[in-house]
Amino acid sequence: MKQNKLSSAVFYIIYMLGFAVIGAQSAMLFSDEENFLVVMAELLCATLFSFLAILIHLILHEAGHLVFGLASGFHFVSFRVFNLMLQKDADGKLRFHRYTLAGTAGQCIMSPPEIKDGRMPYFRYNIGGVAVNFIIAAISAVLYFAVRGHALLSFGLMTFVVTGLMIGLVNGLPFPGITNDGRNIVILSQLPAARKAFYIQMQGIVMLIKGVSVKDFPAEWFVMPTDEELQNPMCAVIAVYICDRLLDEAKYAEAQATIDMLLQKQNAFYDIHRLQLRCNALFCELTGARCSTKIDGYYDDELKKFMKAMQSYPGVIRTQYAYELLYRHDTAAAKKQLQRFEKAALTYPYQVEITSERAAIEYADSKADTADSIQS
Repeated sequence: MKQNKLSSAVFYIIYMLGFAVIGAQSAMLFSDEENFLVVMAELLCATLFSFLAILIHLILHEAGHLVFGLASGFHFVSFRVFNLMLQKDADGKLRFHRYTLAGTAGQCIMSPPEIKDGRMPYFRYNIGGVAVNFIIAAISAVLYFAVRGHALLSFGLMTFVVTGLMIGLVNGLPFPGITNDGRNIVILSQLPAARKAFYIQMQGIVMLIKGVSVKDFPAEWFVMPTDEELQNPMCAVIAVYICDRLLDEAKYAEAQATIDMLLQKQNAFYDIHRLQLRCNALFCELTGARCSTKIDGYYDDELKKFMKAMQSYPGVIRTQYAYELLYRHDTAAAKKQLQRFEKAALTYPYQVEITSERAAIEYADSKADTADSIQS
């Protein structure tokens, strides 16, 4: 989730207020207990139950997207909580995969129905998770007042109320400068091009699952957004797709030039996409001119932090491999990156991307003979 300072402060307050209420409730529950060991055991149970309530609400949140999406004519693609993903593979069978996306605790991907006259039922799919969190919180609140004489049950229900409100608000409040369900609804309502871009993103995932490489996606999907459309985060993703396609076609110099051009413009890239672009530009520079100034400019502290958070992502490992091999000349470290790549490839849900990344790694290998020609 991309956050500016204001939204970060608001969300911090929401979480602090929520946990303060849970803490006050647990203090009231255990205030009459004199045995220290019993109190500690009850506090531990209360803490574990609070984390369990958050986990359940996260699952219910993604289930809300699923249910409301199905009701809107969407089709199931994948359901992820943390790094465990259940995906409908190309043969129509459900299989588990491992996939991590920095900044997200879960995700329910669904393919939307065809756009007709610029219209697409995006609202219910996006609001579904928040709606379910609030519905469960409301039901829990009613039950809380109905069973107030039962201390542990009351505490459990209050925890469900508070965690449901926290997760619902954090995902539903459409503050500028963030990426959440509420903000997505606002973004999709602004431009017909945003709804088309959303459709392309969802359909693109379906095609990856079917084994279709980005370079083989429909050509009409790769129209560079206008300067106005680049101010809309959903439209700006199409520019990322265009760069991904150039990389998949091994047009590395053109990809780097396009990335540099996009990053110099006023844009509304999500943080994860902006850093993904820089990671790819770093690979292009490492396998191209190898200017140390440009390499160090791309590979700053922000990108290092991103690459560490996305260390199981094949594209990130590919770039780290090129960095160790072609810039640091550390063959042992490069070999470790290859081992990490092979490990990630075993459970990665989009195997066609693994094929593309292997080709990029082979391209980096072909540049090893000239690895000493680093420019300042």
